[in-house]
Amino acid sequence: MERIRKLIDEMGYVQAQDPHVVQKGGSHLVAVIVQYQIGVESSLLTDPFYGMVIGVIEQTLQKHGYYMLFYSSDNVDKVFKTIMDWDVDGVLAISFSDVNCEKLYRMMKKPIISIDCFYSGRQTQSSVPNIGLDDHMGGYLMARHLMKMGYRSVFVCGYRNYGIDAWRWQGTQRALEEAGEKGSGCKLNMIELGLTLEEREHSYREILRQMPFRCRTALFFTADILAMEASYFFIKNGVKIPEDVGIAGFDDTSETIGFSILRLTTVRQDLSAKGRLAVEELVKAIGDPTYKMRSHLLPVSLVLRDSL
Repeated sequence: MERIRKLIDEMGYVQAQDPHVVQKGGSHLVAVIVQYQIGVESSLLTDPFYGMVIGVIEQTLQKHGYYMLFYSSDNVDKVFKTIMDWDVDGVLAISFSDVNCEKLYRMMKKPIISIDCFYSGRQTQSSVPNIGLDDHMGGYLMARHLMKMGYRSVFVCGYRNYGIDAWRWQGTQRALEEAGEKGSGCKLNMIELGLTLEEREHSYREILRQMPFRCRTALFFTADILAMEASYFFIKNGVKIPEDVGIAGFDDTSETIGFSILRLTTVRQDLSAKGRLAVEELVKAIGDPTYKMRSHLLPVSLVLRDSL
């Protein structure tokens, strides 16, 4: 018996809870679901943005005594069908529209909070609070900086002109409008790169055909992962950054993946705060049904490096 106790201590064995106890106190499971929009050739977990946010979510959930069930799909109906079969205490939804968040809330009738919910224009009021980012300000700050540096042509490059990408594009437009005559010599355009690698590489080839540009030109990507992907394509084809074209991103994740072909100027967001706040609000609501979860709009800042 003494030998068994010693092995238990060494291996850190913890006795399983009685099923009736677990049921009485809830499942202690939280569903984390992602509507991932990138093409099928990409894995969600290879995107440093999602990898970092989900990592923080899991750590914070464990700190509060909860465990994570994870599911991702670009098919909303599949997400809904899967999650309805789970016995969870709450749901954390990432990158869903306000309409789908509301639909999920009415289906589940359990605490739900979203991260980076994008507004479709069809939902006037949502029952689901959101932990979001001042995306509009991020686009505004970067465009103002690019004009200050003397770039006369700026291409805003995103997956598509929709959701969060659209907010960042609108922020750049506001910066140009506020610049007035000072910014009148700067041209601003949006490039929709597409959701698949094939579509994006076609866009990169089109940009490559325009080089050398007639005036000083910068490409502002709405995600660091896009900026790094495009930079690799351009450098492989003999383009010098920033001599031939300036490159900027959004998120500040490029230097966290362990390697980088260039030090990227970007808009920084606090990914740890985003995941932590979402979990803390959700856990409070699970523990206290009278608690009203709050939305948070997190600030952004510029990080200046060598790509401009």
